[in-house]
Amino acid sequence: MMRKAGFFRSATVSTAGALALSAMLCACDENPKGASAAAPAASVKSAAASVKGAPAKPAAKTLDEVFVFLPDTLATVGDKKITKKDFLSQLGKIPVEYLAQLTPDMLKNQAKQMVGNLVDMEVLLVLAEKAGIKPTKELVIAEFDKRLKEMPKEQLDMVTRQLELQGKKIDDLKNEALKDPNTFKIYAINKWVEDNLKSKVKVADADIEKYYKEHQDQFKKPETLTASHILISTMGADGNPAGKVDPAKDKEAKAKAEKILADLKKGADFGALAEKESACPSGKNAKGKLPPFTKGQMVPEFEKAAAALKPGELSGVVRTNFGYHIIKLEAKNPASMMPLAEVKNSIKAQLEGQALEKQLSDVLTKQKAEMKVTISDFK
Repeated sequence: MMRKAGFFRSATVSTAGALALSAMLCACDENPKGASAAAPAASVKSAAASVKGAPAKPAAKTLDEVFVFLPDTLATVGDKKITKKDFLSQLGKIPVEYLAQLTPDMLKNQAKQMVGNLVDMEVLLVLAEKAGIKPTKELVIAEFDKRLKEMPKEQLDMVTRQLELQGKKIDDLKNEALKDPNTFKIYAINKWVEDNLKSKVKVADADIEKYYKEHQDQFKKPETLTASHILISTMGADGNPAGKVDPAKDKEAKAKAEKILADLKKGADFGALAEKESACPSGKNAKGKLPPFTKGQMVPEFEKAAAALKPGELSGVVRTNFGYHIIKLEAKNPASMMPLAEVKNSIKAQLEGQALEKQLSDVLTKQKAEMKVTISDFK
């Protein structure tokens, strides 16, 4: 109740990095940079959102009308042509109205990136097939099942819960993958990458230690406070903390909070009173105790009052948009450094990812030259 709203920023990775990662359940990967090569159109949707509110223009009715500037042949990889039809099929179920919001320059820039993705996929698919890895149903099933077995139990449980919220099961995800021709290609590419590149990536302990020493800012733990509170609410029935407060209700809430504070000073049990009187769910769930928080996570008045206390101390009656609080500071944990042992595995995974991406980028550069790749110009 007390925490500020958070915002999540989406991140993109290069084509090489995306192709190197698993196509299955990428959104639930523990690696925050994980992305699926099956969705080269995702950045188009993101870009469309960024121009929301732009001046209206005649609405395009079809994808052909949106990408009218594209030639029939977009690129060639050896004897293989990548056509406009191939391109449009990659857009999946993105609504035309999303794409129609983009300016012409943005559309062309996004189209060039997508064509580059398609070229990279085709080059890697050729390499996979030369190695005897074909995009078949059997391969998809085998690789899908392999990734399930390799997934940590906690991660698998999280994925299962997310699917349940959508009314789905793991098998539904597998069946959906088997209906998408692009999935077949991506699994073949991923297997080739794992067999021929990933197995060669080695990160030494010395490299991990070097990274840790050179990037200390990434491993700093900020000061955290742990506090309990009792909230006497002044919010209306709509639960809006920014709404207008009835003066009589505000006066009544303040008087009640002051009475509770007086009782606490006389020795009343904080947890019992929080459980009985607090309007915050933490009262019933944890006798008023809140999860540890850092600077900027709480509303300013609450944070300032809590920070001024010593462990075990009570605040006065503190007013916020939510109502009147009595705060008890439980603990103050000073800023510290995360020990190397705690972050070693995550550093290793990051360095392995960077090394794999470099290898893949080098392979693509070399193979494009040998396969005589050409990309059409559509200025």
